[in-house]
Amino acid sequence: DSDEKGSFSAAPVGHRLGIAFAGPLFNILFAIGIYYFVYLMGVPALSPVVGTVNDESPALVAGLQTGDRILAIGDEEIFYWEQLQKRVHESPGRSLDFKVERSGNIIQIPIAPVAEQITDLFGDKESVGLIGITPLVRTITLVKEGTPAARAGIQEGDTLLKVDGTEIFGWGDLKIAAIDKPGQELTFHVLRNGTEVLLKITPEAKTTKDLQGNEIEIGLLGIGMSGEMTEEKYGLLGAFNRACEETWKLIFLITVSIKKMILGSIPADSIGGPILIFQIYGEQAEQGFNELIRLTALLSINLGLLNLLPIPVLDGGHIFFFLIEILKGKPVSEKNRERAQQVGLFMLISLMVFAFYNDIMRVVS
Repeated sequence: DSDEKGSFSAAPVGHRLGIAFAGPLFNILFAIGIYYFVYLMGVPALSPVVGTVNDESPALVAGLQTGDRILAIGDEEIFYWEQLQKRVHESPGRSLDFKVERSGNIIQIPIAPVAEQITDLFGDKESVGLIGITPLVRTITLVKEGTPAARAGIQEGDTLLKVDGTEIFGWGDLKIAAIDKPGQELTFHVLRNGTEVLLKITPEAKTTKDLQGNEIEIGLLGIGMSGEMTEEKYGLLGAFNRACEETWKLIFLITVSIKKMILGSIPADSIGGPILIFQIYGEQAEQGFNELIRLTALLSINLGLLNLLPIPVLDGGHIFFFLIEILKGKPVSEKNRERAQQVGLFMLISLMVFAFYNDIMRVVS
């Protein structure tokens, strides 16, 4: 009998609830462990070197220039672009003292970020502080075979200077100058071994979807760009704090993604299965071991959160039943549990089939 003394069903409901939570909790702790190892060993990070300074922006008015290196904001030393971005986003309307290195000289520049509405990954609006700068990103780090860039002769290691006379300091400039111009022949100025080279490239028109599911046409070049890189590395305590911070950020993003997918804000065809995961793993493996294990951490968090969904046969379904038992003072009947589990199993199998279908359609298209 499943309810006999010593069985799982006979255990106090609090114990059963704890066991059901253990699986998803392990997924989260496993991710923290991976990120702890990653930040202890060190990961590549973008240096805080200014690229584009937008017209009429607080940065331009204050005197910040392309090529400036941000050393500190107030008392906080700045080592990575992400640090700089985070500090500015959190400080709308407050004057910040920027310590800047320019041509070997150290200068202080006070800048007050303005509060502006930006669109997040999911198309929602949020108010953050902005000063109107982007990182200096123009070194070609990837050229995909068979793409317009490869056919034109772009090489890894080239520095992209201009496109049709428009200076390029980052992805924003490249988007305006080339990505938003599919089918138009453009002149790319690149620096190669100290010599400026001119190349003609016609971005290939490609129809894709944004995160809201709207079809948009872009110009495909087939390149990857980066800026000056440094190493983001921490001590024992710092690595743990950074690991927890990264894990919490991903928990939030994945939770919002699941919610928006259920509500239909994110298109259902963005759901992927094993084929997509295998493809992504292959791509990340090419980027190095660090990227591969960081993807493993992301998938572990994703698995843990999906397992908490209140669907019978998942841990979340068991937790849901146990909470009902606590509220009612008695367990859900075995008959109702079996019915719910049959529905849950059908939902799970349907989701898996749909994910496989999406994977196959991606491969075909």
